[in-house]
Amino acid sequence: MSLATPPNNSIQAVVFDFGGVLITSITNQLSKLAERHATDVPTMLTIMLGPHESGDHPWHRAERGEIAVADIQNSLKPWASQHDIELHGDEIDALMSPGQYTVIGPMVDKVSELKNHGLKTGLLTNTFAEFRPKMQQDLRFEDFTAVIESFAVGSRKPEPGIYQATADMLGVAHHEILYLDDFPQNIHMAQSFGWSTIHVTDPIAAISEIDRFLGD
Repeated sequence: MSLATPPNNSIQAVVFDFGGVLITSITNQLSKLAERHATDVPTMLTIMLGPHESGDHPWHRAERGEIAVADIQNSLKPWASQHDIELHGDEIDALMSPGQYTVIGPMVDKVSELKNHGLKTGLLTNTFAEFRPKMQQDLRFEDFTAVIESFAVGSRKPEPGIYQATADMLGVAHHEILYLDDFPQNIHMAQSFGWSTIHVTDPIAAISEIDRFLGD
């Protein structure tokens, strides 16, 4: 985890990624799939979730709301073939099956604390329309000033459009945002907009980083 800029008091909004920040990452399940297919986790991640660069991978398309989650699996074959891997047909179900992640309670409570202290709070996530009911079960949506979902805005991290939509929906300037995410490519795009960032590798430790950044 790294703090991108020194502590300051200009922050008006703290924005949280979902996977890897508020919940444990679903990519943890990729290790089981990688073992099953006798490959490594980075290769399995590229096949299932697509490359770091946003593009026409079916997972990316679903996150932008262009296709349904149910259509992802049947569209993965060309990506698997590039790595000489034959999928079994149930990989998406295995990746998204219940019980593959846990909610990080202290971080969820931190959102509520920040909101109660007068800061705006945002949830910025690459996700699917089909997954929204589950997120509403896991989180207290009322603790967020704005919920920015990739499928709803037609843009996914690290595409620029979703970052602009976040600032607009929160009603703050870009330099007034502190953002937490676990993927470097998402952090880098946020920084290009002038956001302050915390790259999360340990969510519990990141809570202390928030306090240090805000000068609490």
